[in-house]
Amino acid sequence: MKSIDAQKKIAIINDMSGYGRCSLSVMLPIVSCLKAQACPLPTAILSNHTGFPSEYKYDFTEHMGPYMQAWEQLHIPFDGIMTGYMNYDGQIREAEEFIRRFAKEDTVIFVDPSMADNGSLYRGFTEGHVKEIRDRLVRKATIIKPNLTEACILTGTDYASILATYPDHTMRRLKAALINMVRQLQAMGPRQVIITGIERHERFMNVVADGEEVRFLAARKAGERRPGTGDIFSSIVCTSVVSGMSLDRAVKKAQDFIGRAIRVSEEQKVPVREGVAFELILDKLACTTYEQVK
Repeated sequence: MKSIDAQKKIAIINDMSGYGRCSLSVMLPIVSCLKAQACPLPTAILSNHTGFPSEYKYDFTEHMGPYMQAWEQLHIPFDGIMTGYMNYDGQIREAEEFIRRFAKEDTVIFVDPSMADNGSLYRGFTEGHVKEIRDRLVRKATIIKPNLTEACILTGTDYASILATYPDHTMRRLKAALINMVRQLQAMGPRQVIITGIERHERFMNVVADGEEVRFLAARKAGERRPGTGDIFSSIVCTSVVSGMSLDRAVKKAQDFIGRAIRVSEEQKVPVREGVAFELILDKLACTTYEQVK
């Protein structure tokens, strides 16, 4: 067994939602299950995620600086840094400062832009917010994980023109357009790029680029889209890569686990806004042969 000092440590910069299975409430158990030490830096604390009719929210931005300063005094070495949803420019700047202070040459910096979906920016987000994320976080990342909308926004690609390539007979055009976006994103800094959530009929596809190599990983849709699945995906991929797994295998592992979690949630009639009941199959995630456990 590895010593405690050899255990991987991953800093997670995201909000904490007490109910609804998203952000830190799912990321902490996922990272821990994969045998890394999860170290949260909250950006905000919410009673529940914002998909419910109401919520209590406490903005943690002004505390992020002193919080990381205390960690710096402890000389904590991080093998990975993950960033997620941030709805204030101050949080983005604090995350950039965290990367500056704690990232070493071999630290995996995993950035989820988390700012848009379905062709539009989230409510309250602006072009200024996009620029902050691109310049302060994307350019410093080793891995980025935008969804299709976010990839289009970051590269200035027309989202409608990408949708127009969806029919089966234009699959070659779609892949060419996605590869073009991947290359533009890599030119910003990150060597590894994952574009997620490309839905086609009853399947979805993730684009996985590691340097010059680009792969298209497809899977059958397991049910309705649910909150928190992106956070689970990020946690599995980042922790797996930090632990030495290749990027495409890590993405496949995340796809398979999320698909299974959605199916279990459908079977258990878990309301969509309550996310996925990943707890029911969490023991399967730690299996080294998970790809064979379906």
